[in-house]
Amino acid sequence: MSETLKDDTQQAEPKPTAAPERGKELLQQRFVRGGAIGVLLVLVAVVVWIVVNNTSSSQSSPPPATTTGPVALSANGLRTIAGVVGQPIYWAGPKRGYLYELTRTENGSVFVRYLPRGVNAGSRKRELTIATYRYPKALQALKNVSHGREHTLPGGGIALVDTRTPKSIHIAYPYVGYQVNVFDPSATRAQRVAFSGSVRPVS
Repeated sequence: MSETLKDDTQQAEPKPTAAPERGKELLQQRFVRGGAIGVLLVLVAVVVWIVVNNTSSSQSSPPPATTTGPVALSANGLRTIAGVVGQPIYWAGPKRGYLYELTRTENGSVFVRYLPRGVNAGSRKRELTIATYRYPKALQALKNVSHGREHTLPGGGIALVDTRTPKSIHIAYPYVGYQVNVFDPSATRAQRVAFSGSVRPVS
């Protein structure tokens, strides 16, 4: 899954003058400010996520529906969020050169889409996506419809290829009230990822 970076041949450039140097400094300052704003927005979304989850556990009526993302994160950024949201977020592990688009829907489902270089968060490009759905007794529910077609995973989990949409593979583990779905535009790649044992909670 790693990518090889090819360095272009660089030509000698004239020594920069003071004006271009000042321009670079201003550009870097703007870039840093933009990055800080992006991080702030992510943190605000996480706080809203936590507040909504805490509210739903203390009230009998459901909280207002909220959506988080899509937002592109580094692997470390994804780990930071996964450590505070109070529910598992599954992925297939880090992939060199990729960012990870996080989206949480109104019903609490979480999607992690792998973004290669040049693909921005929110684009329509279909990429490897790992979805996490709240699903009580997910393992037994999946066994009930597998009819012996399941693939055994490390840790007692099972994976089942959706015969109607073979690019989607359902995964469930013992004592985990969530079902995981692995999607890839290539059915072969989707199955390879799902059966590899690499699909696990972000940690």
